[in-house]
Amino acid sequence: MSWFIEARPKGGTPVRLEIMPGKPVVIGRSDQADMKVAGDGFLSRRHVEVKLDGKRLAVRRLEGASNPVLFRGQESAEFAMGTNDWFAIGETRFVLLGGEGMVPIKTETDDAPAVQHTMSEADLYAMGGRADRMRLLDLVELPEMLRSMKREEFFVHLAGMIRLATDARWAAVANENGEVIARDCIEDAPAEWRMSRSVIKAALRDAPRPTLCVWGGTAGFEATVQEGTDWAICAAMKVPGGAPLVLYAAGEGGEEAARRHEENSRFIGLVADMVGRSLSVHRLESWQGRLEHYFSGPVISKILESSDPKGLEPRISPATIMFFDIRGFSKRTEGQNERILSYLGELRRIMTAMTEEIFNEGGNVLQYLGDGIMACWNVPIEVPNHVDGAVRAAMRMATRLGEMTDGWKCGIGLHTGDVVAGSLGSDLMFSYGVMGAVVNQSSRVEGITKHVETPILVTKEIAEKLSPAVALTRRIGRFQPAGMHVALDLYEPLPPDAEREPLAVYAKGLEIFERGDWEEAYKVLDQLGHEDRPARFIKALAESYRRHPPKGWQGIIELSEK
Repeated sequence: MSWFIEARPKGGTPVRLEIMPGKPVVIGRSDQADMKVAGDGFLSRRHVEVKLDGKRLAVRRLEGASNPVLFRGQESAEFAMGTNDWFAIGETRFVLLGGEGMVPIKTETDDAPAVQHTMSEADLYAMGGRADRMRLLDLVELPEMLRSMKREEFFVHLAGMIRLATDARWAAVANENGEVIARDCIEDAPAEWRMSRSVIKAALRDAPRPTLCVWGGTAGFEATVQEGTDWAICAAMKVPGGAPLVLYAAGEGGEEAARRHEENSRFIGLVADMVGRSLSVHRLESWQGRLEHYFSGPVISKILESSDPKGLEPRISPATIMFFDIRGFSKRTEGQNERILSYLGELRRIMTAMTEEIFNEGGNVLQYLGDGIMACWNVPIEVPNHVDGAVRAAMRMATRLGEMTDGWKCGIGLHTGDVVAGSLGSDLMFSYGVMGAVVNQSSRVEGITKHVETPILVTKEIAEKLSPAVALTRRIGRFQPAGMHVALDLYEPLPPDAEREPLAVYAKGLEIFERGDWEEAYKVLDQLGHEDRPARFIKALAESYRRHPPKGWQGIIELSEK
């Protein structure tokens, strides 16, 4: 009995090498390999060693091989396989052939079938005969089986169900390239598993409507590239955001199969439709469960309705970033875990209200930071006028916090610009997040609200994009945050109906202050009274600078603390 290992490159000519029992054979793409397979860049120079042991072929991935070896759809470093079984490296399959059951090398083309028929949609969903009605129970049980079983086990069950229902010699669940994921066969069925590409192509085109092909006369062996098979039924499942799968059953029976297999074709088509829909629902539920941790209901709906499955992959995108913090919360609970516990109910109530305001304006909460919130707008879904929405949310949050509590204050910093946004983390855990200078600067802006004692500060980029109907802005000053080398012009958003005269007074006083005339700046700003906290802050600086003028004054307020 002769034994061979056959390499079948995708779209290329098969190569065969005779192997001897007990003698190792190295497969690779270099002349150093015993079996050289050229043209597949996924193969290393020396990739695997194979050795025939009885009727089994032992396969071992060699150290230094750069790409995985796939056996029965799973990555495996060492395994054994039987006659007509196969493993894959890159785009090449390697099959063990031996003895009288050895199949000659064939091309990938199919001879024209005597009968080829794709079932119409009306026929697919029509009520069939008694056999169809008996199979309804099998169909009804499929969604729950898919939910409760491991995916691999479910596909094996599916292949077995199809084979038994159609009296096929073998049946399989495969990918769009005809690579088997799960299979089932009668004992004497060939294990070559080469499927008709024309049948699969037709099924993919017309999914989930099934395609039946019958090869007439003695053409079965040549047409189907394996002995004992002269008909095939195939139906495809298209899963949104995933690769399509096919259900494939094959057997023998000649042209009579065209008349016998109408109910079988309908059954396979209905199975494909049912499983495809169930896979779609499972994918939808999985995505929705993950997204609910990060986004509001309307944003989740937009993500799930999107045709782009890569909506959460990291990318550079314009966004508006918010940092929110409750002033004085740490002091209320400092050093006392019991006090922290006593405030948790109040904190949860506040955070729920703040989150509602963010969601109401199309924002997303990225992270809760103890008594703080990090939020964003315009990612992962574009939001028109996201700067306006973020500022509206900030002003409502500051007002609502005061209404809910006994005078609690907050600090909110806003900045807008390009960020890196997407699913960030590790292979084990991930979350949706944003990174970049805009994020860091918005965090520092929130910190500066402590110094100025105003609830909200925004950057120049926000002020320039903000609609007057949402808020007026007054420039508070130019600040250089601690640890940063960039100076930021910061603005305070005010109600659209705010009085204009105090704004003009502040602008004049700030201009004089930045010019370095501390005494005159103090006099001008003093007109605004003690309640104007930003004016009070600049007056205090003017008084200090009058006594100790800063060296090299450039109109920039340098902060030594975050």
